[in-house]
Amino acid sequence: MKQTKLTSSIGLLIALALPVPASASGPVAAPEIVASYDAAAMQTPESIATDYWGNRYVSLALTGEISRIAPDGQVDTLAVLPIGAPLEPCTNFIAIMGALTITPWGLYVNVAACEAADRGVWWVSPWTGATALVANLPPDALPNGIAHRFGQLYVSDSSTGRIWRTSAFGGPAEIWVEDPLLDPVPTAIGAPGPNGLQFYGNELYVANSSTGQLIAFPIEWGQTPGVPRVHATLENGCDDFAFDLYGTAYCTTDPFNTVVAVYPDGESEVLLTIADGLDGPTATAFGRLSDRFGLYITNASFPFFPNNLSPSVMRLELDVPGYPFR
Repeated sequence: MKQTKLTSSIGLLIALALPVPASASGPVAAPEIVASYDAAAMQTPESIATDYWGNRYVSLALTGEISRIAPDGQVDTLAVLPIGAPLEPCTNFIAIMGALTITPWGLYVNVAACEAADRGVWWVSPWTGATALVANLPPDALPNGIAHRFGQLYVSDSSTGRIWRTSAFGGPAEIWVEDPLLDPVPTAIGAPGPNGLQFYGNELYVANSSTGQLIAFPIEWGQTPGVPRVHATLENGCDDFAFDLYGTAYCTTDPFNTVVAVYPDGESEVLLTIADGLDGPTATAFGRLSDRFGLYITNASFPFFPNNLSPSVMRLELDVPGYPFR
């Protein structure tokens, strides 16, 4: 296991207050399943977010359900968003729900609904389950990854190669950036273009699954994008990911059944494989507070990929905590 480096001034300030471990991405124990889902009911865990009270929120891509896993492991349905019938084709896609993120104002989730009026970014109350459309996106958009910063939501568009931005409090979506590095390219498995995206320090990292690249956009004055750089290129690409405190990204590689650690210098290492129970992993997220060393992994087990038909959420204990600014 290689030693990681610090990559941003914010990360450096945080790290100075904590002891740096000898190994900055090592699993402490084998992953464990914390919740299982029903493949026959098209329950496909796509994305996950955690709160300070130990709840874990999971988007079920093909049913529109927001599933909640309580601290004691009990699973219930918090809300259902209007995506359309499972596997229903619309325009060039199928009806599908993408990533979600949590903010002080609640959950936000991407919905690629067949109905144009429902397509876009939705707010979900983690307290009551109430829902509301925050921003509509055009019919040719395929909203996938989502990240929050300073009251603004950033959304990756896997179809057009754009990053959209909208206010967490509602309003029109605007194109934040278009760049050739984000363009989708044809692949044998039909991998999407811009997919997961997350902030680390003063950069927005975006996974272009179709090219295998993890791209970093510096954030300039006025929250505008700077000149991007290719941070890493992975053999099987990256779906969605989460950062630890020291700048290592933990990428999922659906449908290749691996979780890959991408270090601050761009080198990478496979941490988990199908032998560890992976089944179409699509996203990772760290827990918070006393659970901040826990890396959660969604196994979507999509029916259109070869898999074990065992959708689940897993937890991997690491020897480093997650990056706190999300």
